[in-house]
Formats: sequence, C-alpha cells, structure tokens
Amino acid sequence: MKAIIFSGWIGLAVATAATSDDAGDHHHDRKVDHLVARSALQRGEIMPLEKLLSIVRPKLKDEVVGIKFEMHQGHWYYEFRTVDEDGYLHYIHADAKTAKIETVENHP
Repeated sequence: MKAIIFSGWIGLAVATAATSDDAGDHHHDRKVDHLVARSALQRGEIMPLEKLLSIVRPKLKDEVVGIKFEMHQGHWYYEFRTVDEDGYLHYIHADAKTAKIETVENHP
C-alpha cells in the first residue's frame, strides 16, 4: 500500500508541478509544467523526486499529503505539505537540487 501511495506522490508532483517567477505568476497548464520540470531535471538543475524523497523523507516527522514543485528567486524547490497527528498543516520547502530543507512553515 505504501508503495502505491509513494508512486502516487511522485505522479502527483510531476503532474501538478507549479512554477512561478519572482513576480508570483503561476503556470496552470499541467502539460507545460511537466515539460518545465523534465527540462530542469535534464539540465541538472534539480535531482529526481524519488532521490530527493529518499533524502528528505526521514526528516519529515508527519504524513506527507501533498507535494508542489516551484521556483522562488531563481531556485527550484519542492514544497512538502504534511499533517501531524493533531491535524496541523506544515509546509516544508526543500531545495530541489540539494535536498536541503530551507524553510518550515507551521499552520495551526
């Protein structure tokens, strides 16, 4: 079951990749976003999501309920949305090239 969920997360992240420039504009065309993510991977600007997850997942204490792919200030990030056992939502931003966790936002 976990393998199915895990592969679903990967598919979800690629299919719903959202990019933005510094002005905050968002691309909502999923096909275009997928091509942007694939191109960034081919250029070596990001690591494959599966590899990044293998590094980041042990650091995430809670259940991952969503993944977003986005650009901020010229850098690619994965945003992991997690929910803790009390139902609180957390946003964890990891550098898409290094897997370094950059920010954690807690939303009660």
